[in-house]
Amino acid sequence: MEHDADVVIVGCGPVGVMAALRCSQRGLRVIALDNETEVYPLPRAIGMDDEIQDLFARAGLIESLRDHSTPGRGGDFVDASGERVVGVDVSPDFVGVLGHPPMIMFDQPSVETFLRDAAVDAGVDLRLGVRATGLAANDLGVTLELGDGTSLHSRWLIGADGAKSTVRDLIGVSLIDQEFDQNWLVVDTTLLDPDLALPPLARQHCDPKRVVTFVPGHGTRRRWEFQLKPEETRDQALEPGFLDALLANWGRPDQLQIDRVAAYRFHGVVADRFSNGPVFLAGDAAHQMPPFNGQGMCSGMRDAENLAWKLAAVAHGSAGPQLLDTYDEERRPHAARQVAQSVDAGKLIDAIAHDGERALESGYGRRKFPRLEHGVVESGDHRLIGLPLPAPVDGSFTIGTSWTVLTGPGATTELPELWTALGAAAHPIAASAFGDTFDPTTTVIVRPDRIVAAVTTDMSATTSRLAPLIVGESRVEY
Repeated sequence: MEHDADVVIVGCGPVGVMAALRCSQRGLRVIALDNETEVYPLPRAIGMDDEIQDLFARAGLIESLRDHSTPGRGGDFVDASGERVVGVDVSPDFVGVLGHPPMIMFDQPSVETFLRDAAVDAGVDLRLGVRATGLAANDLGVTLELGDGTSLHSRWLIGADGAKSTVRDLIGVSLIDQEFDQNWLVVDTTLLDPDLALPPLARQHCDPKRVVTFVPGHGTRRRWEFQLKPEETRDQALEPGFLDALLANWGRPDQLQIDRVAAYRFHGVVADRFSNGPVFLAGDAAHQMPPFNGQGMCSGMRDAENLAWKLAAVAHGSAGPQLLDTYDEERRPHAARQVAQSVDAGKLIDAIAHDGERALESGYGRRKFPRLEHGVVESGDHRLIGLPLPAPVDGSFTIGTSWTVLTGPGATTELPELWTALGAAAHPIAASAFGDTFDPTTTVIVRPDRIVAAVTTDMSATTSRLAPLIVGESRVEY
């Protein structure tokens, strides 16, 4: 089969375009398709954590992102009287261990626009107004049938085409319900009155009469999410009088301009598999979660980066095809735990509405942020394995797009040949580079997506365990 591209990506929302950009930046030939011809003009995703900000930084887009975002000021849960039950305040100039604010509020249309421009500049063949209608895949690659009767041939295909994914249906993947379904009304507004007293941080109003989420977006954007009662229908919720009554508690029409109103069913689902041969699912095509933790798009961006470095490694011959099997092995459990964490946050809102501070004893909201526990990560008890490497406090190096091996002052500097063959960047690190995060006798192996793969005092044994996953059983002599 003669391939038109190494990778065809169906769906040019933020996840699909990020996947296209990162694949192209790593030297792959990419065609990206979307049904629509323009970026959707109103925000849907609104929050982005520091891990995804760092992905934008590695893609060379952090300054553009800063121009279209505002640091988050924290978040809290308040009871019906407005008293805080639990929460955290964040200074606007605070940065976390990755060197970025813990959360920013961004303008999705603007970010999508500069992402698309960057992808085209990087060599992505962006084709808009194109519909995928059929798909066939085998060991030679993927043939994608298009609505105009033509077809595209590629080595791999990524379906990032949203919750109603055509690609997911074409490869016969099912969604597994995570048992959370609630009807909500989402209202996006523009703040017209700068003196209107609104919270500076994201707030969950846990009122048994009606649970409400408020999110201050970038610039003058303000979002409300109103939980609908069982007897309230979608059509009723979209009536102007119904909405006016809901917003009257917050501001007048001359203070708030309504930009978008949408009735949503917040739910949690995870695909039963994230890949089928040379076809992969990413973003909402693979997982959907309630928005309470702001992790929906972020999870999709993790999919995009996970796929990009692995596809590039296989395409360029530095890894064997078995590396691609680890995409499902890594991303599906991680995404499922993020869905569970978001569902917990939704349950906590309702629990506080009915039980106040006693609801904190329920355990909802206490799950730790998930890490990669399977795939190309070494088993171990170090707290950073499976998580992004923090930025060194002394600024002694930055993470690039290749493997990185960090040797402490007490660790052996002789590395197995595998890491040289993979083009790993080697850095001796001072004891103070990460504070007391790593023992000076350890070596830290960091993947091309900045995830810590191993923290070890025995590089030979660790390399022997990781090599079959990366280069395959036939090349374990590395």
